[in-house]
Amino acid sequence: MLAGEQGKTIEVVNEAGNGTDDLMEDFISIITSFCARLYGLRRSKRRTQRLIEELKKDG
Repeated sequence: MLAGEQGKTIEVVNEAGNGTDDLMEDFISIITSFCARLYGLRRSKRRTQRLIEELKKDG
């Protein structure tokens, strides 16, 4: 190994049991991110609708 020839060592800090664990964690992170974005869009849409309704009442 090239690192061994140069007197260097490689230490694995976060060793996964298998490849599917990392894939599942990535997949869950992606789904969580999309859900948070969707809920944020819904919340801003509702807030905008409320502002429009209040402006109509006052006008």
